[in-house]
Amino acid sequence: MNISKNQIDNLNATIKVELVKEDYAERVEKALKDYQKKVVVNGFRQGKTPMGIVRKMYGKSVLVDELNNVLGDALNNYIKDNNIQILGEPLPNETAETVWDFEGGNFEFLYDIALAPEVNAKMSKREKVPYYIIKVDDEMIDKQIEGICKNNGNMVEVDVIEGDEYLKGELIELNENGEIKEGGIKNEDASMSLHYMKDEEALNSFKGKKVGEEVKFNAVKAYPNKIDFAAMLGVNKDLAEKAGEYYCFIIKEIKRYVDAEVNEELFTKLYGEGVVKDVADFRARVKEDIEKQLKNHSEYRFTIDAKEKFVKKNEDVVLPEEFLKRWIVAVNENVKAEEVDRDFEAYRDEFKWHLVKGAIMKEYDVKVETEDMKVEARNIAAAQLQQYGLYGLTDEQLDGFAARLLEDEKQRHNLYERALDNKVFTVIRENVKLEEQEISMADFEKLFQQ
Repeated sequence: MNISKNQIDNLNATIKVELVKEDYAERVEKALKDYQKKVVVNGFRQGKTPMGIVRKMYGKSVLVDELNNVLGDALNNYIKDNNIQILGEPLPNETAETVWDFEGGNFEFLYDIALAPEVNAKMSKREKVPYYIIKVDDEMIDKQIEGICKNNGNMVEVDVIEGDEYLKGELIELNENGEIKEGGIKNEDASMSLHYMKDEEALNSFKGKKVGEEVKFNAVKAYPNKIDFAAMLGVNKDLAEKAGEYYCFIIKEIKRYVDAEVNEELFTKLYGEGVVKDVADFRARVKEDIEKQLKNHSEYRFTIDAKEKFVKKNEDVVLPEEFLKRWIVAVNENVKAEEVDRDFEAYRDEFKWHLVKGAIMKEYDVKVETEDMKVEARNIAAAQLQQYGLYGLTDEQLDGFAARLLEDEKQRHNLYERALDNKVFTVIRENVKLEEQEISMADFEKLFQQ
């Protein structure tokens, strides 16, 4: 194997890779033997197909696959071993013809690479970045408590239907005359939610009714969704399609969802026994939880402002734009060249930030450990669970949720990137001057409209 680099200018270069048979032959043979074990050909048992037939059928495609694998490894290793700083990934040269010498076994490939320019990632306390602290007011606390009470309510039995209840009873199909239909559907354990009833006339016919009373209504209009309709009838979707419109519902049970009250029972459920003593203490806790949530908003805004500052600091840095446009289209099958041309300013800023981030990582020795990813996983788990009204979770519970996130390969990658970004922005936060500004939520939201 022979690999060489040709510098075109400060931003562009090519890498030529010359392969001989010895560079890939062993891998090709191994791949063909694997094919031989699995392939099924008429006249031969699985695993017994002669290698000559396997080679004739799959030889060229296997060769191409293994050449691509060898090329990928060779390019990555060459770039890494020679400490070549690139943007994007190598792309096949558009003008050079690839030499495909299948007979002789020699191949030659030419790739374009984009060389990363140097950027200014220096920081000092003389540089200012705004940091917005969102004020928590009583209205925000009240709204949060309202949500907590809704999420922690219960179903309770009531005497009279008001229009948003959950009912159980007996459902009987009727004919067009309002009489029990002979051979019709009968569900003795029917249930329905009036909350999801779509027909106002039907809903009104239930209002004011009590246990033991019956209601005649058009069930098709009330529940036009066929799945809901079938579930209420207690039959499959096919039978529901053939069912009639009119039914009698004999009420056996009326339940209503009632929001939780702000009392000791709720405090214990959320935070544990004796942790929150009274309403004032509860409001203070809720305020603290909101502040934690809003801090995430503040941090997010800080990342935007910090990125903008560094991108602006490097506005004179020139990028290999033509290569990058090609690369963006190559790695995004749904993105067209004209779209990239139109939106390249945003792409340009993102590439510059990528270079700055890399420079900061190198300058400040930023590394991500497993523990950093675990912290991110815990934070994500806590935020997700709070959306469902689950507060005051133990460290053990959060660790359990975090462990499950870390088991997923895709999630691990996302957690790594989150942890890396957090570390980079922590470095920025520690090395520039933060201009702290208290701001209302309304004014904070306006920042994103500018």
